[in-house]
Amino acid sequence: MSKSTTNSYSDRISKAIVFIEENLTNTLTLDNIAQVACYSKYHFLRIFTEITGETVLDYVRKRRVSESANDLLLTQKPIIEIAIHYRFDSQQAYTRAFKSVFEVSPGKYRKKGHRLVSFEKYTLSPNDINRLQTEFTTMIPSIINSKEKKLIGLKDEMSLSHDKTTQMWQEFMPRRHEIKSNKDTGYYSIQVHNKNITLENFTKDVIFEKWAAVEVEDFNEIPKKMFPYTLPEGKYAVFIHKGTVHTFQKTMDHIMGIWLPDSGYKLDTRDIFTVMGEKYHGPFHPKSEEEVWIPII
Repeated sequence: MSKSTTNSYSDRISKAIVFIEENLTNTLTLDNIAQVACYSKYHFLRIFTEITGETVLDYVRKRRVSESANDLLLTQKPIIEIAIHYRFDSQQAYTRAFKSVFEVSPGKYRKKGHRLVSFEKYTLSPNDINRLQTEFTTMIPSIINSKEKKLIGLKDEMSLSHDKTTQMWQEFMPRRHEIKSNKDTGYYSIQVHNKNITLENFTKDVIFEKWAAVEVEDFNEIPKKMFPYTLPEGKYAVFIHKGTVHTFQKTMDHIMGIWLPDSGYKLDTRDIFTVMGEKYHGPFHPKSEEEVWIPII
């Protein structure tokens, strides 16, 4: 990893941490924190956890508790007022979070009257950045101004803890010939998340929508129990992922952590999707190739 890439990681994660610190008493979302770091929110979550050892949700919760402890000692504000100020839904929720950091309740902490060791703001070290260093073959994308794409396929709701992707494709492939207006441009996989998901409700059980689809000429004939989907026009960086599904995350790490920060582009809010064409031989084939379409502006 080059010095500029290392600095890119350091600068972006540091900016995100500063942003969190400045907004501990405001609503924080995965989107707005990740935007500060110039990463997709899902890539940012992985990188942040790898560096700090904490999920973003846990980090924010612990920092809010730690800062709220000062208010307990230095003011006479009611505990419920302090809890709401630091974005906890109730005094009970605040108490649970407080005990997880200080091992005592907010009331007992206030009565003791002296500050205990708390969860401080994280400061990146050179070792943190070194842990992220990974060797990649240079990946140069094609920059494509794509027209709107019409798709027809199956969709299903799932989560990271209950992934039904394999079952969905097993259902879709035998039925793909029912789609009469198929343009034969490959198979499309799209994962659609709630754009407004917040730190407070993001977990491995968060539901998202997954698609298995093909591109079509029009929506005039849609097979039973299939659905239309439109990918909007716009600019994309198109990469080629080579290898099995097990190495796909490394490809995404390279795209989001190395190429994108140094590219001069920004990640757009349109969906990331993959296209599996003639060179795709299955998820576990070492010579499989698939296109990864990254929306940019």
